[in-house]
Amino acid sequence: MRRRTRIAGVMAVLLALLNGLAVSPQSAGFWDDSGKLMDDWTFRERKLSAVDNASQGHRSMFSWDTYFFNCGAFPALSKILAAYKIDRVYQDIPLAYFETQELPDMVGRMASRNIQVAALAGDRRWPEEGLDAYKAWIDALHAYNQDHPSLRIPAVALDVESYTLSSFKEDPAAGFAAYAKCMEEAYQYARQRDLRVIQVIPTNLDTIDREQFEWFLEHCCDEISIMNYYKDTELAAIWNEVLACRQRGIPVETIFETMPVNSYYSVTKEKTYFYSGARSLANAVKEMEEAYGSSLGIGYHHFETMYHVYSNLYLARVYPYAKSEKDGDQNGQIEVGGQIKLRSPSGAVVDAWLSPPNWKSSAAEYCYLAVGAQLNTNYSVLLSDGDYRVTTTRPLRFKKENGKVAYSESFHAELEDSSRKK
Repeated sequence: MRRRTRIAGVMAVLLALLNGLAVSPQSAGFWDDSGKLMDDWTFRERKLSAVDNASQGHRSMFSWDTYFFNCGAFPALSKILAAYKIDRVYQDIPLAYFETQELPDMVGRMASRNIQVAALAGDRRWPEEGLDAYKAWIDALHAYNQDHPSLRIPAVALDVESYTLSSFKEDPAAGFAAYAKCMEEAYQYARQRDLRVIQVIPTNLDTIDREQFEWFLEHCCDEISIMNYYKDTELAAIWNEVLACRQRGIPVETIFETMPVNSYYSVTKEKTYFYSGARSLANAVKEMEEAYGSSLGIGYHHFETMYHVYSNLYLARVYPYAKSEKDGDQNGQIEVGGQIKLRSPSGAVVDAWLSPPNWKSSAAEYCYLAVGAQLNTNYSVLLSDGDYRVTTTRPLRFKKENGKVAYSESFHAELEDSSRKK
């Protein structure tokens, strides 16, 4: 998720300096097309502002994993949603999940906390390869909504990062045009099935072609969510987008990055609040709201790393392997109860709840999600099912790895036979 930033137009700056007043995009009516960078310090000094408190924007959280499908862990996981006043979760939903009971159960748990679920998807190659997979996904979502009218998913969030393709970079104008045409088709297909469309975009589309960008707003979305990821220029970076959206009555939100440094996803220290901490992130959100008002939505990318930023603890998947007389003494994954516990030498206990099977895999996969694990701590496993006993002698220990906030471990258990039980 990359982006380029711009400096405010000369006319607007002069107005701000002469009048000593905040400049509203509605009143000033200027479009920043200078192509230069404006850092946050300069933005503050020039007292640029586009405050609009006429409405309350969403507070959104991205969720690329299936943590929220775990009903047992949900009360613990949802604490972070409450802490950040989240009222919308962008949830990645693989195609197979639309026909499972886990999906309406998850949507219902969210609804009980006044949180809306938007289905999250996207593939940067859609403009090149077509929308067949997307349309099948939309059809499955539409069928789900028809089957569960009281637990509908009303919107889709499309994170289609075509701007990362080499062909787009070589010819941004042509790449943007192809992307916009594809997104128009995607938008119409979703709207025909009574779904709102939120486009997740970088900050530089307006600098490639203003006219194309404005056409994109009018033909490809109901709302935009901006990957506003450079911390030093985040205030000015969304000026044009906010201006254009407010002129058209389109809701708009800005996203804060909290992933650790990751070369594959192009996350650098200049982009992320992962190392700055929760207080620094809160201050940045407050400053953004002061510049743009309550109508600007706030998004956080993404749940897994936000959990760590907020709690300084970790999520962990624990996989049980067992041998039993029932399966002919063959090792394999097996359920060993609805809940297990991890106990440290100090007596502290971390609860872990059974996750639903991985519906993306043809093989049955049992996994327990531990919420609040610590690193470099020896954990013993306590089973809730008395039919099994742990046979692994080594402790579970999650060792620190750079760039990770979710860990995995495994243990072996054995089904006790009747003679041993006596």
